[in-house]
Amino acid sequence: MRLPPLSRLYTTAALTRVRRVFVPLETPSQDYEHRPFEALPDAQMPPPFLPKPNVIDRGSASHQQPEISTLFLDPNPKPATCSYPSLHTVLADALEYFRAPSGPLSESKIESLLLLANEERTTHCIVTIQHLLKGTPELDPRLKCLLWSKFKWKQVSTRLASKGIGADDISHWAWILLETQPDKRVARFLSKPRHKPLFVLFYILRDNFSNPESLTRLLEYCREWYSGQETVDETGEHPKASSAMESTVIPRIIAGLCRQASLVQPGAIPDIANLAVSHIQAIPRSHRHFQKAYRFQCRVFNGAIQAVSQLSEVSPYEHSTYNWIAIRTLLSMSTNLAQALIIEGESYRAIRHVLLALPKTDSERDTASTLSSSWPPYRVLRDGMEEKADTEDFLGRAVKVGFMMQEGGYAKTETDSIMDILGGMAPDGSPTIQTRANYPPHLKVPQGVWAALIRTTRNAQEAWALFKHPPEPGAKPTSEVYLELMHKIAAKPADPAHHNLPGDGREVFPFDETNLSDYEKARLLPPSIPELIEEMSNTGVPIEGRMLAWLISHQSASFEAALQYIDHSDLNEEAKSEFRWCIKECQRPTLDSPDRPPPLSKNLPSGLLRAIVALACRLQPRHTTGSPHFIPPGRNIYSIHHAIWLARTAWSSEHVSTPGAGPWELIMKALSQPNIVVSPRDNSFERVRLAFKVLENVEAQGALNFGLFCSFAHVIRNAVWTKLPFLIDPSFKIKVGDQEFMSLYKARSPQFMIPQGPNVFRKSDLADDEAVGSWHGILTPIFKNSQSGVAKHRTHYEIVREASTKLKALWRTLATKGPANQGCANGRVTATHINSYMRTLATVGDVEEMVLLFCWVVRDWAPIAGRFLSTGSTRRLHGALCAFRAFAEPLLDESTVLSLQQEVDMCLKEGGRIHWPDLEDIEAYTTKNDAWGNHPNLYEVIQRASSRQESQLPGDEIERRIRLKLK
Repeated sequence: MRLPPLSRLYTTAALTRVRRVFVPLETPSQDYEHRPFEALPDAQMPPPFLPKPNVIDRGSASHQQPEISTLFLDPNPKPATCSYPSLHTVLADALEYFRAPSGPLSESKIESLLLLANEERTTHCIVTIQHLLKGTPELDPRLKCLLWSKFKWKQVSTRLASKGIGADDISHWAWILLETQPDKRVARFLSKPRHKPLFVLFYILRDNFSNPESLTRLLEYCREWYSGQETVDETGEHPKASSAMESTVIPRIIAGLCRQASLVQPGAIPDIANLAVSHIQAIPRSHRHFQKAYRFQCRVFNGAIQAVSQLSEVSPYEHSTYNWIAIRTLLSMSTNLAQALIIEGESYRAIRHVLLALPKTDSERDTASTLSSSWPPYRVLRDGMEEKADTEDFLGRAVKVGFMMQEGGYAKTETDSIMDILGGMAPDGSPTIQTRANYPPHLKVPQGVWAALIRTTRNAQEAWALFKHPPEPGAKPTSEVYLELMHKIAAKPADPAHHNLPGDGREVFPFDETNLSDYEKARLLPPSIPELIEEMSNTGVPIEGRMLAWLISHQSASFEAALQYIDHSDLNEEAKSEFRWCIKECQRPTLDSPDRPPPLSKNLPSGLLRAIVALACRLQPRHTTGSPHFIPPGRNIYSIHHAIWLARTAWSSEHVSTPGAGPWELIMKALSQPNIVVSPRDNSFERVRLAFKVLENVEAQGALNFGLFCSFAHVIRNAVWTKLPFLIDPSFKIKVGDQEFMSLYKARSPQFMIPQGPNVFRKSDLADDEAVGSWHGILTPIFKNSQSGVAKHRTHYEIVREASTKLKALWRTLATKGPANQGCANGRVTATHINSYMRTLATVGDVEEMVLLFCWVVRDWAPIAGRFLSTGSTRRLHGALCAFRAFAEPLLDESTVLSLQQEVDMCLKEGGRIHWPDLEDIEAYTTKNDAWGNHPNLYEVIQRASSRQESQLPGDEIERRIRLKLK
């Protein structure tokens, strides 16, 4: 039947003055357990042109200034509300001027620096600015009046000396700040294991890191100095910083750390929450008055909740479980206090933000599976118990937290209404489709309620009906409203074999067309995306922001179409010209690079640059069905090469913020697709060479991560899988190179030794007490000067061996922490990473590493992360063990396999989630689990290698193996 016009009237629930403490609700299983922090690697020393800093004891006053509320620099500076620049701006201008004193100095920067003339304070930040200006060669005459006199410097130096601070310390702070690369700036900051002034820390946190190690080390520093623990330094004389003073700035520190974690290491969010918990629990020890301590605790508590709710910039839904773990940690701490802490309205919204990004719980899935096919999708009651139940019993967690917020005395805003809609309840109380979404509380979207209503539909027809009937009669659609409708029109139909429910992803579900005529069906169909864009142009709605990036990366059928979207966007002419240049460079039919550098200006939207990289990867030719070596005519085979060049060149510009691994992950995911064509000859192994180039650039930025690791592993697997059919097909003549390739798969001798004890991936040739760096420090750079990346005449065997060697080195740098002679397991490794690594090792025939990985999972990883696995993670981990039995066991001695099986059985008895696969599991894994035939091909190659080598064994060895099998 026809969808009726929808009337949604806003109603508010009655508020009470009760403040209820939020209790963690039902949650999906997690793959995380908090582990200790990593140790600090060796520090970097200052260069010789700066004075060597004196050693400052931990009791120095650099962290005990009474005027701290006026000294901090916000790691996320907001636009100034008055005409006076902030101290943050003055410091940045002074640093920029010191680096390039001969460059042009704008009037705004002159005015910013002239503010120091009237500044009476002598804080650490102002002293450092004075130090920079004093040391600037050829200082602008207008700025000379800012410099302190010798008498003033003597006064300030005397005061600082009484607190243990000398001229060398100020030079050291300036040396830290003058570094332009954020990760190198962190290395300088941590080059001495002592406290630094807060303004230096906040300046460090203002720029985006690329290396997760930078965040790990900085988090360890903050844990040492800002956890609020009553400890002293190694001399036993100097206590740590005061909890009372820290409580005024710790929320900003946590916010800065969380912002960096969302960029480079989402798994560190729970560790940051633990830092906040330690600090909150220590606050009462430094206050005599309970109420004052309680206010401080509430301030830090709410600041921490709002900070840890910031979702990852890359794959936010995949990493949202870390945010939820962090929030639960804070809420559990509050519940266990003598007086539970007050939750502010913004903290409730932060909690709802994370809940909306999480997958549905079992009860929410049950509710979603009982919704009617009509609109609004009311729940179909199945029995008398459900008829007696209250309607609120079937609401989602995000909606329930909204009610709790109102019961706490906080009025609803438009943001709350949008979160209610996404959580499954419309403003009039009728149901919507609970939709997984990333909607930050601070996001202000014009006509956001309308856009949210369109998003919470199941198909394009329902979305079009809501588009034609806005919640407020006469409302004009905005770009966000159009964008949500376009998402529904462009979405793919849901896979009937998949377990997703409406709202779990972007896919659409069938529209109920029962009893509708052909005319009615046609009338309910929405217009096409080009028709909507034309309508937007006619009504004056510009293509902007997210819509432009989405149209370029997902909807452009060619580079010319992307240029048209840019021409009709709201970008200024300068930005349009720059993006046109980038797109035209990706269209070049040759591999040669342009002579001139890209004309990139300041504040160029990095999201649009990533969209162009994604477009170039998407337009790369693919194999067609039945013609694996056919390249469609007219397609540019070099577009992904140009995407690599654009990513390397654009983000090396000082005007574009460092993207971390974002654009590189897009390129690596494209290279890992089995049907992509990058070369007309030897395509699969050319992709390995390209992967070397990509990872060399990523490593130079210090942005290697597990996402890139899995993509690289997939590239290696695809290269080997294309080779396997030729090794087992009797119609193909075996060449010398094929025989060399077959040597990858060889049986191991009975003397093969299983490593003993924990810390399997340790550097065993070193003593336990010998000072040694981490695997990261020993093995990096991994991808620099890759032989296969430059040599065109290397055999397939040599390419695979080099690739697997680099993959093993990358695994050790990512999966372990601490000194290499210990090699402790990193708890942030997931079952997905283990599965990908095990399958790749099997593909390249590295049985020794498969045994090491097997032992590492059972002994090192399972005790810290394997007891709280979700159903999907358990399935992926079991798949890794199936790969071991199918592809490694035939090449191992029976006694070795028996010993490993006993380890698994012992782990299972102790409560682990790992069990030994049986023969049915192996058969299913090698046949039914692979639609492309790669697993059966690999299984046959390994069986042939095993049988051929067994036939060459001496008689007594064959008899021994037979006896073992009979036992």
